[in-house]
Amino acid sequence: MAKVKIFIDFWNLQLSWNEYHAKHGASGTIRIPWENRLAQILIAKVGADSVYAGTHVYASINPKSPDDRGLRSFLQIMDTFTGYKVMVKERKPAKPIKCNNDGCRKEILQCPHCSKELIRTVEKGVDTSIAIELFHYALDNIYDKAVLVSGDEDFVPAVEYIQRRGNQIIHAGFKNKAFTLRKACWAHINLEDIMADLLSP
Repeated sequence: MAKVKIFIDFWNLQLSWNEYHAKHGASGTIRIPWENRLAQILIAKVGADSVYAGTHVYASINPKSPDDRGLRSFLQIMDTFTGYKVMVKERKPAKPIKCNNDGCRKEILQCPHCSKELIRTVEKGVDTSIAIELFHYALDNIYDKAVLVSGDEDFVPAVEYIQRRGNQIIHAGFKNKAFTLRKACWAHINLEDIMADLLSP
């Protein structure tokens, strides 16, 4: 029996998911089946001998954005799903946009079209948290195999090291994305191949 833990980069998955469904003509929002179904199907794809060891989700929110209040509430609910642990980081202010013209370089504070304030933030600490926990749980023998749901190729060195010590990292993502990360991992789960199962009632 192989203990399998799932590690999900929330925004990486959510944005790729939205892009996939927009390309395939979705007229509205198609929800990711976070509770039960997503983990069940990923574990089944890993192999019949798989034992579910939990799902970790890593997300970020902008604490100053009214739009992120609902997301924060949803992530808190997700943290109560069986086997789920959700880590939420606050996004940090990014450097302001500046005019590129020589001699100007003034900050652009408002949208030139709608005049609303431009709020730029960057995600800090999410990738580091994923890499640390991939290491931590591997070294503590919490998992034999991990499913990494992300397209971030910065994980390649961590994946290669962890696999040298005997654990297997299985990448899950969309077709034609994150080729370098996929190549570094033991195997790959194409989310497009299991989309019908993910969306079935």
